[in-house]
Amino acid sequence: MNTKSFLTCLSVTFIIALGCVAGINYIIDPYGLFGTFRINGFNALKPVAGESVRIIKPYQVSRIKPKTLIIGNSRPEMGLDPNHRCWPADKRPVYSMTIPGSSVYMQIRCAQHALADHAVRMVLLVVDFLDFLIKPGVGQDPYKWPPAAAEFEDRLLVNVLGQKNDNFFRQSLKDYLAGIFSLNALDGSINTLIGQINPNASNRTELGFNPARNYLDIIHHEGQYVLFKQKNNEVVSRLLQNDWSIYHKGFLWSADMEALRQFIQYAKIRNIKLIVFINPYHADYLNSIEQTGKWPLLEEWKRAMTRLVNEQEGVELWDFSGFNQYTVEEPPAANDTRTVMQWFWEPAHYRKELGDKMLARMLAGEGCVQPVEDREFGTLLSMNNIEQQLARFRSQRDAFITGRPEAVARIRSVLPASKTF
Repeated sequence: MNTKSFLTCLSVTFIIALGCVAGINYIIDPYGLFGTFRINGFNALKPVAGESVRIIKPYQVSRIKPKTLIIGNSRPEMGLDPNHRCWPADKRPVYSMTIPGSSVYMQIRCAQHALADHAVRMVLLVVDFLDFLIKPGVGQDPYKWPPAAAEFEDRLLVNVLGQKNDNFFRQSLKDYLAGIFSLNALDGSINTLIGQINPNASNRTELGFNPARNYLDIIHHEGQYVLFKQKNNEVVSRLLQNDWSIYHKGFLWSADMEALRQFIQYAKIRNIKLIVFINPYHADYLNSIEQTGKWPLLEEWKRAMTRLVNEQEGVELWDFSGFNQYTVEEPPAANDTRTVMQWFWEPAHYRKELGDKMLARMLAGEGCVQPVEDREFGTLLSMNNIEQQLARFRSQRDAFITGRPEAVARIRSVLPASKTF
């Protein structure tokens, strides 16, 4: 075979191989990037999609063009179901534009991106206490706005000012080419095929929801006690890392609060119904805040959120973070690998079953029928009732601490010996 024939054969082989890789990656669609039809037992579960939600979700939401958005971190991603019965027909489809581990600024920017095509009519936006904590004296101009663009923003249709993002086309082209031609995507496709064997494999649905069934395998191997212990350690460690604040030193201002304020105005101008809510936390999580001396900061943050949200008429702020029959659920004992809690996976992440009750509460005004026993779950906060609700919250906390010494001991066991408040 002469050189020309060899090169021709090599080129044809390469093109065929490349075409096969592209075809496999497109059909299996391991990340949910292309929206290829999902087939049970073949590619319905997306066990590798969770690794790339920051890349994939901006493109998914643009393809689906939802009328309702859920915005936030991993808590609502696991807890609020876009297919819940309470979503009104004229507000569907619902997409969970939730990004695990994201900052408030990233959450707001992703929401701006999703609103850019003008289809969205309603937004449910989570505000989470730990997301708003900042280190005091960070040495920056607290009123420098907008902040410098981050790398993830290249995937968004608009910049922070709502103007067209000139980098979007180039970045989206790179992402789609990588999603169809790369060996990483091929590896993801292979793992997707293998992952169909396990019904509890990690997954993201077409609407961005994380069913979190992979927790069940952890529970059945190690027990839910281990999940609680790990998360309690993580929360206590983070709370003790710094002398946290919610404002820059000397100012009643932070970049995250500014991002939220501007988004509330952004939604109001576009006549979008906005519901802001505070997640439910398990009593262990709240007890960690108390035992690390951060309870006054939590109350200060709730006051700040109430003031900010109430600046715009018609925006609701729901608080689900109290002590109640759901959040005081007792974790299973150590070495219990059979019991699965009804309402929580671990102290920070609630299950869909509790999220269903939250949605029924928040969407009652949209015609959703709520069970009578749940009508006390969740409180609408306003400037008229915030102090009353904080006092009620403190009373619930004190009653819990007095009545559940074993739960208090569970948190104190992970506190450093020198840290007792």
